[in-house]
Amino acid sequence: MCHNNSIITDQNSRVLVDKTKSGKVRPWKEKKMASVDYFELLHILEFKKAERVKECAVVLEYRESCETGERKLYKVWFCKSRLCPMCNWRRAMKHGLQSKKVVAEVVRQKPAVRWLFLTLTVKNVYDGEALNKSLSDMATGFRKMMQYKKIAKNLVGFMRATEVTVNNKDNSYNQHMHVLLCVEPTYFKNTENYVNQNQWMKFWRKAMKLGYDPNVKIQIIKPKNEQKSDIQSAIDETAKYPVKDTDFMTADEKKNLIRLSDLEEGDLYR
Repeated sequence: MCHNNSIITDQNSRVLVDKTKSGKVRPWKEKKMASVDYFELLHILEFKKAERVKECAVVLEYRESCETGERKLYKVWFCKSRLCPMCNWRRAMKHGLQSKKVVAEVVRQKPAVRWLFLTLTVKNVYDGEALNKSLSDMATGFRKMMQYKKIAKNLVGFMRATEVTVNNKDNSYNQHMHVLLCVEPTYFKNTENYVNQNQWMKFWRKAMKLGYDPNVKIQIIKPKNEQKSDIQSAIDETAKYPVKDTDFMTADEKKNLIRLSDLEEGDLYR
């Protein structure tokens, strides 16, 4: 590397383009514009962190390779707000890369393991206070469920992500979990080891102490195609944004403010 501690600038004021190895342009501009919209809503709501969000990723410092001329992001300051579109995008990429490395290492050490993708949901809620309580209950319930004997005895490990989406018809919030499960081959050996769809639902209902049957989906992950395997799709799903900025950035500012206030109240990282 050359100019290790220097900021890469362009003497002709040309706009620098950041690309992936495949040549795809990374959407810095789009994410920054969305981050500015997020700041404006926070500012109206008088959140103290608004100014911190405003300064998110204002200056990017790159390193340039002497051999190839390739530029890599070296230093940048992010606001790290839970709903910042810029930070969520970068966080999802980081988690995706980390997850791929973890999966690769597990496969290296235990090539016979099997992979499952589990989705856990509960009923929608309608305000920030109820959302925060529901997310807390889900985190507690999930930890309890994974300790159940029939689940734990074949479990190698898991990766979990919580996502919240907004129902545009009734403005309710749907909170759910995406879980990538790694199990021993014995999981499929017999009924004493195998946990079917209905059993997963009953375990989740029990752990959450629900008075209804929640929606639960479990599926086996198998290679899909050469371009993108099912396990890569599952990794992407568990690493994606907890809340999409399009869910609280609509054409209706009043609605945006209500949604953002509710979503900020819910702690998505438990």
